[in-house]
Amino acid sequence: MSVVNPLVRAEALEERAYQLKIAEEAVKRNTLVVLPTALGKTVIAALVASHFLYNYSQLKVLVMAPTRPLVLQHRDTFLRLLKLRPDDVQVLTGKYKPNFRLQAWQGKSRIYFATPQVVDNDHSLGMSLKDFSLLIFDECHRARKNYAYTRVAQAYVGEAPYPIILGLTASPGADREKIEEICRALYIEHVEARTEEDEDVKPYLNPVAVEWKLVHLPESHRAIERSIRHMLDDRLQRLSAMGVVRKNPRYIFRSDLLKAGEAIRSRLEQVSTPEERGPLFSALVLQSSALTLFHALELLDSQGPQTLRLFLNRVKNSGKTGHKTIVSELVSNGIYQVLESGNLEDHPKVEVLEKLVLEQLSSNPSSRIIVFTQYRDTSTYLAARLSKLGLTVVRFVGQAARGQDQGLTQDQQSLLLERFRSGDIKVLVATSIGEEGLDIPSVDLVIFYEPVPSEIRYIQRKGRTGRRSFGRVVILAAEGTLDVNYLRASRKMAERMKQMVKGLNSELHPIIRLGTPPERNPLSPEFISEAEVPQPLAETAVVSSSEVELLEKERLSRFNREVRETAKRILGSVLIAGKRGLSFEELYTELEEEGRNHATIRAAVDKLQAEGQLREREGRLYSIGAAAVSPGTERHVFEVLKVQLGEAILIVDDRFRAVLTSADYNGPRELLRKGKRFSAVSELYEHDGVLYARIYAIEEALA
Repeated sequence: MSVVNPLVRAEALEERAYQLKIAEEAVKRNTLVVLPTALGKTVIAALVASHFLYNYSQLKVLVMAPTRPLVLQHRDTFLRLLKLRPDDVQVLTGKYKPNFRLQAWQGKSRIYFATPQVVDNDHSLGMSLKDFSLLIFDECHRARKNYAYTRVAQAYVGEAPYPIILGLTASPGADREKIEEICRALYIEHVEARTEEDEDVKPYLNPVAVEWKLVHLPESHRAIERSIRHMLDDRLQRLSAMGVVRKNPRYIFRSDLLKAGEAIRSRLEQVSTPEERGPLFSALVLQSSALTLFHALELLDSQGPQTLRLFLNRVKNSGKTGHKTIVSELVSNGIYQVLESGNLEDHPKVEVLEKLVLEQLSSNPSSRIIVFTQYRDTSTYLAARLSKLGLTVVRFVGQAARGQDQGLTQDQQSLLLERFRSGDIKVLVATSIGEEGLDIPSVDLVIFYEPVPSEIRYIQRKGRTGRRSFGRVVILAAEGTLDVNYLRASRKMAERMKQMVKGLNSELHPIIRLGTPPERNPLSPEFISEAEVPQPLAETAVVSSSEVELLEKERLSRFNREVRETAKRILGSVLIAGKRGLSFEELYTELEEEGRNHATIRAAVDKLQAEGQLREREGRLYSIGAAAVSPGTERHVFEVLKVQLGEAILIVDDRFRAVLTSADYNGPRELLRKGKRFSAVSELYEHDGVLYARIYAIEEALA
C-alpha cells in the first residue's frame, strides 16, 4: 500500500523512505511517531491526512497543535504538500468567538487546523467529532493529566465509529510512567520511533555541535548565595525536626518539599480541630517559604541579580505569611539594599552570551540566533543588553500577562517569527514558547542561557538548529550550582528516553472501536483537477495561506452578517410573543425551518442580550419591556402616525398624540413605521406645551 495518492503534490514532496514507511503504518491504527526534530514529522502527518482525505471524501480530518503560530505553520505546510481548495481548509483558534467556530465545524471544510483548547471547548458546547476519520495531535507529549488533548482523544474515541489517531513528538519524556500515560491518553496501538543512530534517517540529519560554557560566580554573588542558603537551611532543619521531611536537612531538595506540601494539604483535609490544624498550617508556611528560598537561590545562580531582584520585589509585595518573615530577614541581612543599589556585577553568563552572539554575526552576518531562557524577566534584560550592541533583537514570549508584562498576542508572535525568518530580526530571545515545533530553517546558533532539567525541553531547544545545515548549540552553566546538575540530568534522560521508546510496541494492544472501517469513497478526478490549479493562482498551482486567510475573513464577515439578520428576526418574534415570552425550543424550531443554523441563532441571542434588548428567564426569552415587572411601571400602547426627520408622531393609548424624539428611543427601528403598533415601558412628559413620549423598553409588537 502506498500513501502517495493523487491528492499529494509530487513536485513538492521529497520522498524519504522512512517517512513513507511510517505513514503507511500510521494509516492502519493509532500511532505515536517519535522522530528527531527537523526530520519531517509534519510531512508524515500530511501524507497520512492525504490518505484519509482522498479515500474517504465524506469524512474530515483535524490537525491540532498547542499554539496558534504552530497551527498556522501546519496549515501552510499542508497547503504546500496537498492539493487543497481554499474551501477545504478551516483554521480555528481562540482568535474566533465560539459561536462562529460552532458554525464552522458544521461547514463544508474537510481539513481543520485548531488548538486543542478550542476543540475541547467547542466539544463541550456541542461540536461532534463523529465525522472525522483522523485526528492528528502534534507535540503530543502534552497529552497528560488534565491537558485538553486527553479530553479530545477520549471524546473522539467515544463518538467516531472508526477513530484513527496520529500523535507526533520529538520527545515523549524519559519517565516510563509518563510515556505510558501518553499512550493511554491517545489510545496508542503502535509506535514508530527513530533516533539519530537509525540508518534510514542518518542521511537526512545535519550535525549539531553541542558545547558547554562554564562560568564562575563572582564573590559578591557567592556572599548573597551564602546568606539565602543560611535562611533556607534554618527552615529545612525545622521541617526535618518536625518530621515533615524525614531526611537529613543537607539532602532535602525541592522535590522533597513538593511532596511534603502535598502530604500536608492532604492531612489538612482530614482533620478539623484547631489543635490539629495549627501545627499543620505552621508546617505549610515553612514548606512554602523554603520553596521560595530554593527558587531565589536558583535565580541568583542561573539567571543573575536583575531577575532575583524582580522576584524578591514580588515577594515583598505579596503579603503572604511566609513571605513576611523572608522579607524581614532579607532586609536585616542587607540583601534587598545590595540588589537595589545596582552596583552588583552582572551574571558572568551575560558577557559570554554577548561575545558568542557578536562572534557568530561577525563570522556570518546573515546568521539567525535564538537565545533560550526560562524566565520572562531574564528575557527582557537579555534583549535589552543585546540591543545595546546595535543588534536587531526581540523577545518572544507567550500570550499570558505576567504582572505588568502583557505578553504577545498570537498575531504579534506570528509577525515576529516572519521577521526572524526573513532576517529582519537577527536575534530572538525566547522563553519556552519558542521551544516547540516552530519551523525556522536557518537558525545557525542556539544558546541555552541555562540548562533545563527536562529531556523534552533539552531536545526541543536543541532541535531549533541544524534543520537545513550544520547547527551549533551552546549551553551556559554556572559551576558549583544546580545548572551543572540540570545539564547532566537532561542529557542522561534524553538517552534513557530513546531506549524506553524502542521497547514500547510489545506492551501496546489494539483498541475496541464502535464500528467497522468506513467504506472507501475516493475523490473524483474532477475534484483533483480543480484543486490542482486554483483559478486565482493558476501560475503557482498552489493555494496560498493568504488566500485561505482572505476566505476565513470572508467567512467571518458572512457569519457576522447572518447574526445581525437573525438578531432582527429573533427580536421580531420575541416582540410578537410579548408577555408570554418565547422558549428556546420554539425559537430554534421556527428559525431552523428557515435554514438558519444553531450556532448563528445562539450568537444572535447572545448579541441581543449583550445589547440589552432581550432577557432570559426560566428558559424563555422576553423583550426587556415584557421582563420589566416592577410595581408602578408605566406602560402605554403606541401607534405610529407619522415619521419625520429626527422624530415620530405617535398616538398614545388610542387617545392623544405625542412626539417621540430619537434621543428618547433606542428600540428596533423597524417598529417606527407608519401604522405599526406596540406596547412599551414608557413615560409621558410635557415640554413647552407639547406632549412627549420617552420609551424605555419595548414590551410587545401588536397586530
